[in-house]
Amino acid sequence: MIAAISGALNSVVGSATVLKNANGAGRVYELYIMTSIADKLRSLGATVWVRRSDGTKISPGDANRQFVQRGGSPSGLPGRRQGANGMSVFAFQLKNSQREWEIWNGVQFSGRSGAKHEFDIAIVPAHTASTLRARRTGGVPFGRPVVAIECKDVSTPGTVDEMRAFIARLYDVTALKGHAPYLASVCSPLTSIHPGQLPDDEPHRTFRESNFAFRSILVRRTSFVSGTLAMTIYYSIDPRSNVVLGSAQKIDLLSDLAAWIGNNLA
Repeated sequence: MIAAISGALNSVVGSATVLKNANGAGRVYELYIMTSIADKLRSLGATVWVRRSDGTKISPGDANRQFVQRGGSPSGLPGRRQGANGMSVFAFQLKNSQREWEIWNGVQFSGRSGAKHEFDIAIVPAHTASTLRARRTGGVPFGRPVVAIECKDVSTPGTVDEMRAFIARLYDVTALKGHAPYLASVCSPLTSIHPGQLPDDEPHRTFRESNFAFRSILVRRTSFVSGTLAMTIYYSIDPRSNVVLGSAQKIDLLSDLAAWIGNNLA
């Protein structure tokens, strides 16, 4: 899997890239899914690059071509004053689009309850990332990523409780139309991610409506137990099982997600 990750990184950067990944098989699986998404977008014509923790771009000729996966305890996005050797991210622009997005791994988001929730992989507007990096110590964005992916690299099948926990985290970070007074009092528009913050995007009235507008995926190396998928259709959660190196399920996941990104993030 590490070889596949390195290959995807080299395809994006355009030259040999040094990989510094976090410890643990689960973290490697997250990085594998993340780099696969970035490389898929690149192969379909998007402009994709790696951004260091200080916001600078890694170019093929740079002396420091190191990709750093965030390790340690969950946290927000580091500030650029903390240096270039923190967590790296992917940035991308779709063909013929002016919008810029970032793909994060293991970053926390703040919910309405005040709790912080980590998403294994998240796609967010680049202006949100730039605003957070400009702060001395970075920060935690409020709201819901436009794409949220939970990755499970475990041998046991996924359970109903696993799916419930994912939906509960999504609910807490989802800002709806009725939350506008609350948002105005506690949130900075530039560090909030919710409908109404993006161009031509109206706030949603219900959690279910918001789920259908965004993309939420639970990706597993193995399968799900019976009954786990019952709530996924109603809440528009995309369950993906048996996503491993070279599998047809992995190919389908990347194709479907890339198509959704092309249709919704241009």
